[in-house]
Amino acid sequence: MSIRIAKTGRGAAAALALAVLSTLAACGGGDGSASTGPGTPTGPSTPTDPVTPTLRVGILPDTQGGDSGVALHPMKAILDLYAKSGVNVVLAVGDLVENGTPAEYVLWRGLAEQYKGRMTILPIMGNHDPKGIDQDWYDTVEGFIPTDAWHMPGSAYKNYALVRDNVLFINISYGWLERAYDFVEGMVKEHGGKVDHIILQTHNSFAGNRYGLVRENIVDGSLAIVNDTKFREAYDKYRKLFAEHDVIYVSGHEHHYARSLIRDDSDLGFQQIISGDAAYKGYETRFGEHERIQSVLMHKVQHEDTGFVDANASIFTIQGGMLDYRSYFATHSVTRNEDGPKELATPQWKLLDRFVRSTQRCEKVVFPGSVPADIQRNSAYDPSYRTSYCASASGHRARLLDGTNRSFNRYDTRTRGMSATPGYSYAGSNMEMLSMMYRYMFISDESFSRNLNNSQRARLVNEGTGDEEIEVRATTIDLKKLVALNWQERGKDTVSDVLWISGIAGQTGTYIDPWGRAKDITATTGLPGSYGDGSESGKLPVQLPAHATRQWELSADQGGDTYVLEFALPSGADATATTLARRDADGKWVALASAACISKQPYQAAFLTALPADVDASCAVAVGYDATKSAYWARVDKEGAFAVVAR
Repeated sequence: MSIRIAKTGRGAAAALALAVLSTLAACGGGDGSASTGPGTPTGPSTPTDPVTPTLRVGILPDTQGGDSGVALHPMKAILDLYAKSGVNVVLAVGDLVENGTPAEYVLWRGLAEQYKGRMTILPIMGNHDPKGIDQDWYDTVEGFIPTDAWHMPGSAYKNYALVRDNVLFINISYGWLERAYDFVEGMVKEHGGKVDHIILQTHNSFAGNRYGLVRENIVDGSLAIVNDTKFREAYDKYRKLFAEHDVIYVSGHEHHYARSLIRDDSDLGFQQIISGDAAYKGYETRFGEHERIQSVLMHKVQHEDTGFVDANASIFTIQGGMLDYRSYFATHSVTRNEDGPKELATPQWKLLDRFVRSTQRCEKVVFPGSVPADIQRNSAYDPSYRTSYCASASGHRARLLDGTNRSFNRYDTRTRGMSATPGYSYAGSNMEMLSMMYRYMFISDESFSRNLNNSQRARLVNEGTGDEEIEVRATTIDLKKLVALNWQERGKDTVSDVLWISGIAGQTGTYIDPWGRAKDITATTGLPGSYGDGSESGKLPVQLPAHATRQWELSADQGGDTYVLEFALPSGADATATTLARRDADGKWVALASAACISKQPYQAAFLTALPADVDASCAVAVGYDATKSAYWARVDKEGAFAVVAR
């Protein structure tokens, strides 16, 4: 379990109240500064702290529009949502237009300028925008990028950084991250210690399902391409920099939504968000999880061959050291501007993904319950929610005692071929390229270190013939979970610091093929080799718990797997005068059990499904106080904020 120590930014020591977006109300300013006005969206949390500013950050995925130039209908739907939600800053992750023509830029700018007084839009180039000329780009974006931005020498308005409230934004255009390490590192070192959050947006993913810098610039890299050489040199430095400074890496390019944890060589991680789609096409899943360095936490594809695509909108709500992230989707059938908005006239936004994190937290990657029981666990293949103690800055402690990841999502990839070009590619042969795949992307399946995604993740086929190539096998992948125990300094209404639990209840048992078509995880066997024990068997159908809906939409207060929380009584507090509580949707602390329903027994594994013998059968929740540990324990099935409060 990794532990994050609080940074020294402006919000690290504040007593904060996190506002989460379960409703969409209008508020906010248009200059990118934080808003504290009325109408702040709230959800299962306390109301917004009137003192600490709230900054809302939205993501605008690729808006390239094919023959339409710009996909105006999804772009408008997403920006309308952000305007209603009080978003202050929007990250436009590139591919604003299809071919980089002046006429296309006029379309994009004409729509974006309608929101200019309400939010700051920060655009970067994707791979389509440079099809035109730089001057047209400058003419388009100069009026959007704030005058106090710091620009990378030689590439102004393509690569730049700025601070808003408690966040450092680093914005790097397509094809430049490979060459921008010194600028990125300089911005992090100069400004990172003054803020609590760093968000870097660029167009290409670091480790992608279809594209991604790791595969394209290193494994399939060329000796002749400067960017490939530069990224290979910077690869380990970027992972270390992003992990040590807790950077959130936001990208586009892949036209589907994914979130993952990427690790450096010390296993410290940073989160990557592939923002999804605001175009008229969706891409399929090709290579899937790079399990050597990556754990995929959410993945949703909607290829246009299904007759629909998704519009994706994601919002960070940031208040001091706390960050709440929510990602939404609206499925539609619009394929060109001339179609009219159709479903996007009144988009049905559905909550797809979410997490909460603070600057001081403990995290654990939890593997799915599908991990074969008879394999070596390689130190990591743990489907249990059980954690070590996690301490707040005040010394308050909590941990998870029990529970198993029984509800998880699943997806298929498609077969892909790759081959080396001796004298041109880094790899001098196909066998050398295969070795590079296992160095940078995949885990070689061994008896002591099973590859849970496939027994032959990549392999050489047609060896010794003119058709020899590397085959990355179609396979079936189960998502992992990033379970976080986040500490927030106590307010006047609690005895202890506040513990936010995140990452348990966000998956419901969905299963899709590479194009996003639904499959039944309870009845369908996964693709050959995917079982995870080194055999050619596929992943088994899953017996899901009753709460697993197999639907993409999450409710505002989604239930999940049952787990057990242990919360130590703060020093000096009286167990007879306190209780363990969870904050409800109205921001009120609600005791998990009445005094008569609190057991005096220490926690036992049997209590995961049954009540202790010393409480009445009418008690709804198993809760106890272990006097030998001076700690409460509780069996719960929801995330959220927990604290010790006065009775």
